[in-house]
Formats: sequence, C-alpha cells, structure tokens
Amino acid sequence: MLTFRLSSLYTLMAFVCVFAAGGYYIHLSIVADRKDQQLLMEEVVSVQAASIERRLTRSLSSTYILAQEVRRSNGQFRDFDNFAAEVIQTLGGVSSLQLAPDGITRQIYPLAGNEKGIGHNLLVSDKRKKEAWEAIESKALTLAGPFMLVQGRLGMVGRNPVFLENDGEQQFWGFATALIYLDDLLSFTELDQLKQKGYAFQLSRLHPDTGKVDIFARSSNELDRQQVRKRVKVPNGEWTIAMSRPIDFTFQIIVGLTLSLITASVFALLIRRILLEPERLRELVKKQTFQLEQLAFNDELTGLANRRFLTEQLEQALLNIRREGGSLALMYLDLDDFKRINDSTGHEDGDRLLTEVARRLKATVRETDIVGRLGGDEFAIILVNINDADNARIVAEKIIANIGMPVQLAQNETVIGTSIGITLAPEDGSSGGELLRNADLAMYSSKRAGKNQLSFYNKEMQEQALASIRLEEELRRALCRQEFVLVFQPIISFSSGKIAKFEALLRWKQPERGMQSPGTFIAVAEQTGLIVPIGYWVIEAACHFIRQQMQADRSVKPVAVNLSVCQLREAEFADRVESLLLRLNIPPALLVLEITESMLMENVELAMVLIGKLKGLGIRISIDDFGTGYSSLSQLRHFPVDILKIDRSFVMDLENSPIDRQMVEAITAMVHKLGLKVIAEGIETVEQMQFLNKIGCDYAQGFLFARPLPPEQALQYTGYAGLATSEKAPDADRLLMATAR
Repeated sequence: MLTFRLSSLYTLMAFVCVFAAGGYYIHLSIVADRKDQQLLMEEVVSVQAASIERRLTRSLSSTYILAQEVRRSNGQFRDFDNFAAEVIQTLGGVSSLQLAPDGITRQIYPLAGNEKGIGHNLLVSDKRKKEAWEAIESKALTLAGPFMLVQGRLGMVGRNPVFLENDGEQQFWGFATALIYLDDLLSFTELDQLKQKGYAFQLSRLHPDTGKVDIFARSSNELDRQQVRKRVKVPNGEWTIAMSRPIDFTFQIIVGLTLSLITASVFALLIRRILLEPERLRELVKKQTFQLEQLAFNDELTGLANRRFLTEQLEQALLNIRREGGSLALMYLDLDDFKRINDSTGHEDGDRLLTEVARRLKATVRETDIVGRLGGDEFAIILVNINDADNARIVAEKIIANIGMPVQLAQNETVIGTSIGITLAPEDGSSGGELLRNADLAMYSSKRAGKNQLSFYNKEMQEQALASIRLEEELRRALCRQEFVLVFQPIISFSSGKIAKFEALLRWKQPERGMQSPGTFIAVAEQTGLIVPIGYWVIEAACHFIRQQMQADRSVKPVAVNLSVCQLREAEFADRVESLLLRLNIPPALLVLEITESMLMENVELAMVLIGKLKGLGIRISIDDFGTGYSSLSQLRHFPVDILKIDRSFVMDLENSPIDRQMVEAITAMVHKLGLKVIAEGIETVEQMQFLNKIGCDYAQGFLFARPLPPEQALQYTGYAGLATSEKAPDADRLLMATAR
C-alpha cells in the first residue's frame, strides 16, 4: 500500500510538474509573441505618423509658395488660377488654394464647388476664426480642423499670414490658404491596406475650444487594450494616432494545454523517463529562443544579418578599433538593373536571385566578416581587421567577379552585376551612420561611372552630394519662379534651303549664375525626379511657341522636344500631352517628340507602348542621337517612328574620316529604305553640308545655319539662301547669308 501511495504520489508530482512546465512555456511563447507584435505595431504606427506628417507638411507648403509670390508681387498677384493650378499639380494633396487680402477671401482655385467661399471674412464670419487670429499674432502658419466643411467633407484649412514691408514695418496683407480634405490626406498612407489586414486605428486631437479628445478618423473595428500611440506634429497643435491589431491566442493555448496534458500523462505513467524531461524542455526553450533571435537579427529571405543587427555589429567593431587599434572596411553593394530583372521574370525569380547573391557573398568573405542585407537589392559587408585599402579592393573585385557569373532561375539563366562603394575606418568616419552614408555615396559614384565596378569614398563625394542637394533646391525654386526658358534651333530642308521645323532647347536663367545649359542641371533633375515637371513645362512652352506661329499668320513649322527616360516611365504621359494639345488647340502633327536611341532600347516594351499611344494621337516621333546606342537599323522597323537624327559625333569629322562618311551614307540609304526621313545635326562647315546634301540627307541642323534663337528671333527666321540641291557645292559666301526677315 505504501509503495502504491508513493507511486501515485510520484505520478501525481510528475504530472503536475510537467503540466506546469508546459503552461509556463505557453506563457513565455505568448509573451514573446506579444512583444514582437508590440515592436511591429510601434514601427507601423511610427511609419504612418511620419507619412501623415510628411504629406501634410508637403501640402501646406503650397501656402508658403503662394505667400512668397504675394510678397514678390507686392500684393498684386496676377494669373492666380494658372499659378495655383501648377502648385496643386506639383505638390498634390491640396483641394483648393485661396487668397484672402485683409482676411476676406477674394480668389479661389478651383472655383467650381467653392463659390460660397468668395467674400468670406476669415477674421469675423469664420467659425474657426480663432486660428486665423492666432496666425496673425504668431506670424506663422496655423491649421484649423479637421472639421466639416461647407463642401460636405471633413477637412483642414491651413492659413499662412502674409506681411508686406511698408516704410520699414511689416504690415498684414492677408492670408494664403490651402484646403485639404482629410480623406485625401489619409489616402497617401497605408491605413486602408492595414485595416484590411485586421489593424484598427483612430486619429484624435484635443479640441481647441473644449479641450476634450476629438476623434476625427477611425476604422470600423475597435481598438483593443494593446494599442500603440504616436504623436503627429501639425501647425499650432498635434494629433495622436493610435493603432492595434488583436491576436487570438485561444487556439495556441488550447493546443498547448492539450499537448501539455498528453505529455504530462505519458510522463506520469513513465516515471523512469521523468529525469530526462527537464533536459528535453531546456533544449526546446533554447531552440525557440534561437528562432526568436534569428527573427530579430537576421533577414528572413537570405538569412543574412538585417540592417539593425549589422548596424549594431558595425558600432561594436568601431568600439574595438578605438580600444585596440586596427581598421575595417565597410562595403555598400547595390545590384545593377535588378528592378528590370525582377519586373520581367517575376518576384519569385527575384527572391531566388537575392538568395543566390547572398550565398556568393558569404562564400567570398571570411567567416569573421559580417554580411548583411539592408533591404531590397542592397547589401553591406563589414571587413574587420584589414591591413589596408588594397585588401578591400581585392575582396570587392572578387565579389564583382563572383556575382557576375550566370545565375540559373526557374525558367532561364541571367547575369547581373553589382556596384560597390567602399569606405574605411577610422580614416573616413568614427560612427556607423557616417560610414554607411560614405559607403552609399561611393556606391552611387560607381553607378554613375558605368556600374559593375567599385569606388572608394573621398571627401569630394560629400561635397558633390551637398552640391546636388543645393542644386535640387534651386531647381525646385526655379520651377515655382518660372526661371526656365526655351530657345529654338532651326532645322533646314536640303531641298529648299528653307526652315522645315524647330528643335526646342531648354535653358535655365539662374539669377546668380546667368543662363545655364541643360548639361549643368539635367542629371540632378533626372536623379531627383524633377525632370518630370520640367519636361511637362518644356512641352507646354513648345506648344505655346506653336500657337505664336499660328497667331503670326504665317507658315507654321513643327517643333521637336526631347524626352527624358523618366517621362518614358510616366503612365499618364500620353494622356497629359493629349490634354495639353486639346487645351491649346494644337494640331498633333506640329509636335515632334525626340527619344534617344539608348532610351529606346533600355525598355523596348515600355517604349513600344508609349510610342504607340503617341502615334495614335497623331504626334510624330524622332529617334535622336542615332549611332551612339546599341540598336540596329533592322530593329527600327519594329518602331513606328517618322524621323531619324544622325548623331553629331558622325558629322563633326566628315572631312577627315572616310569611315564616318561611309557610315553616314549607309545609314541614310537604309533609313530611306525604311520610309523614314533623316536629319543630320551638328553641321558646322560648308564641306559637311555639301557631303550630306550629296548623299540625299533630308534635313540639316547646326551652327552653320543658325544657333539656338529666342522665340522672337525664331519667329522671324526663314532659312538660308543659296543652299544647292545639286551635287555642286554652293558658294560659301551666299550660303552664310541669312534671309531672315
């Protein structure tokens, strides 16, 4: 009986202990999951708060632009509608812009739907006049709302007070106002997508009148107790965004308890194995802890260190250098043209490619070195304890060679390159953030130098980066201040000697440095995306020049405009050009869009779609700089283009280079076989003109005939006299005599 009782007691003790251990493990797992969820929620909320704050700041910046224009014009704002339309189009997120001299709304764009606002006194009649007076007193932008607007939608009104200088004193002129709908503001966030994934959110503020919490936006599902809050800074106040995502642990608890019960029952019946159970549990906890550490510090796709862990290791390595001496190298790698491969073959192949690149990187470096994935197709490597820069160079060259080997994907084989930027410590920096910036700058230097190569950081890169930032700011101001101008270079017909068309060329009338050619700013404009609004401005300005010709009651000549590769990627490009032509009543055949050969071949499918749309509108297409890219004449027959322009590099040495003469003659003959017209650009001598005329070139362009002309001179230009159509060269003196009226 005693043995039975002891056996029962041991069995019960084993059951209780094992079951309690299982319950404790469930508790640890749930706590860990909740901690991960909390960290994730904090990151999600921070991202959404920053998105709202950034979007609101961008939208409200429109009031500063209006205020600046009011001050510039000393309160005599002209052409408000066009100016406001361009500001709204450039910045986005703004429903309407308004000017309220002396606090009374006088101008609104767009007026449709906002007619009731005309004559509204913001300082007397407005229900939110408190914020208007506050703006005047503080001389700073204030934000009223969100509140229900007369348009029937919830929105905010940003009022920026404008002061003009009068006899040395700042005198209140009125308000520059921007109206922003709340749902338009939130559309720039990911809240709708997060709501579909089970997240709940609400936006609130302390009401300026009552001081109570005012919830002005929320999801249909309610927040739970495990919510995360983040403050959003707004002018003269702040909002609070709160988010949560309920997680049901019921299934996990039921499964865990069931397994614990089964395990406890088995081990209670098998007392002999109860001594082995603690060891098994310790191994299980260790495994789960390792998995949690992997999720926290390693990239899920490649298994490499993630950005957070790599940054921590970099700071630790720098600390060791400060204590013990030595040096390290940080490499920043970006795969060349990965987006093109990812888009064309699919994201699954893209993931396979990234995984293979990670494997090759790990195989190339030492076990003590640290390889991480920063995100997307960007990687970083910390080479610890290196002797000098040559060691880093050797490793980088091996990496370029290994990554450049073919990779077998699901359906096909591909080859990819990588651009590498290298920075050294302690020579180039003492903090992880500084080294990452330096390596990033060096990597972009490799990209600009032709890709698939390495560059070491130097201080000139930092200076160039700062210069690019300053130039970007100047370009943004130039767009707002209408500092860009167009000049027009005539294109002459060989058959008649008269002008056949114009090419529009962009110039920047920079206030401090004077007239700037595109070569000084186009690269920065393309890198920052500013080339898109600049490009639309060029097309519109060229169309206005066509209108000038039509109004001058003379023969209207087409105008050619160069396109950027960024515009080629614009999904709405053709629709916007069509809208512009309709608005200005311009026949589409009078607009010629020039696409460079290299841009055409960079993305053939995209180019085919865009050219097809433009041709459908009646716009003519020209291939610019032919001969400098990697296309062939046989490929041109697949593109519905009208004109081919032979690059100036083939024309400049025609007198001395038999090869150039043969190539130009062959290109001209074959292009004519395709039914296209040929333009030769860069003609500067009579001999060049004579040869091109002899081989049957259709049009000529160059300094021999005319330099780029301002619009008023271009309108008066008609051509050059004495241009012979026979093989006999014209008299040089007669050729250089302009017949411009």
